[in-house]
Amino acid sequence: MMLVVMKCGGTWEMLADIFRVKTPTFIKTIVGFLEIVAPKMYDAWVASHADEQKMRSLVTSGHTFTHYPCALYATDVTFQQSNRPSGSIAEAMPWYSAKHKLYGYKVEVSVNPRGLAINCTRHSRGNTADITMFRENQAFHLSARHKGEGELRLVDDGPLLEMYPDEWAVLADKGYQGLADHVRCIHPKKGNNLTPDEATMNDNISSDRVIVENYFGRLCNLWRICAEKFRWSEKLYDDVFHVCASLTNYHITLHPLREESGDIYRQQCNRLIAIGNEINTKRRMRQERYRRNKRLRHTMNLNDNLGDDTFNDLDDEEGFDDDDDDDSVVTQMSF
Repeated sequence: MMLVVMKCGGTWEMLADIFRVKTPTFIKTIVGFLEIVAPKMYDAWVASHADEQKMRSLVTSGHTFTHYPCALYATDVTFQQSNRPSGSIAEAMPWYSAKHKLYGYKVEVSVNPRGLAINCTRHSRGNTADITMFRENQAFHLSARHKGEGELRLVDDGPLLEMYPDEWAVLADKGYQGLADHVRCIHPKKGNNLTPDEATMNDNISSDRVIVENYFGRLCNLWRICAEKFRWSEKLYDDVFHVCASLTNYHITLHPLREESGDIYRQQCNRLIAIGNEINTKRRMRQERYRRNKRLRHTMNLNDNLGDDTFNDLDDEEGFDDDDDDDSVVTQMSF
């Protein structure tokens, strides 16, 4: 039952109709099961890989990153659309993503070179910066990348070794600018006037960290509840996402990631951006229509006021002529 819920997504009513169960009973059953299963599945199929897949294991098995073998994993943030929170605009804005122009949740996921997620944070609001989420999860990043006693002799000639000799590196995207001042983070450089070496470095980083996008693509392709708009209560989101991430890890152990998975995720991101742009366009058209109608009403009111004043002036003039006519009539009758 839980697998069908994750696979199909949708509303509670639609899912309850599939099993011909009353909606309140169905919600109580699924929510209770999720609360029990989610932590166990996450520990067994996600967190355990952070302890098992250390750098020595990756080196001996030949699963290090191609261009940056000193990196232990790559980190990125995924966004999922949700319902607009209740309340005023100021109260709902923390959930609004300026990039996607939608309300939603963000989760940071770290993926090792084998394509397995080793950490998933609890969700943050849509306007939270990626680098802020990294810093809030710094306890995991520091402990996971620390070189153990058996790893100090492994070859490490990667960037930032002099600043952080006791840490393995982490790969990130351009949204993590400045993070290298605090942790051993390898990220692309921003700017239009890059040297050939800097452009090559950016390409190499993107080539290695694309595995995170491939993971997100597999996640969205397997579980519709992670790909469509999340319509359930916010307090259920972490359990739902952790269950889907755990099941995705199990699926990857049987069917390794491929480039097609990354294409699926990029299509998903483009779809969300297109939805946000469409909503913004409709909102802007409504606002323009409202302003146009307001100007039209204002113009009509001005014309009405001018017409009333002209009519009153004409009445005054006609009244004066009527008096003259009456006087003439009276005069004629007097003769």
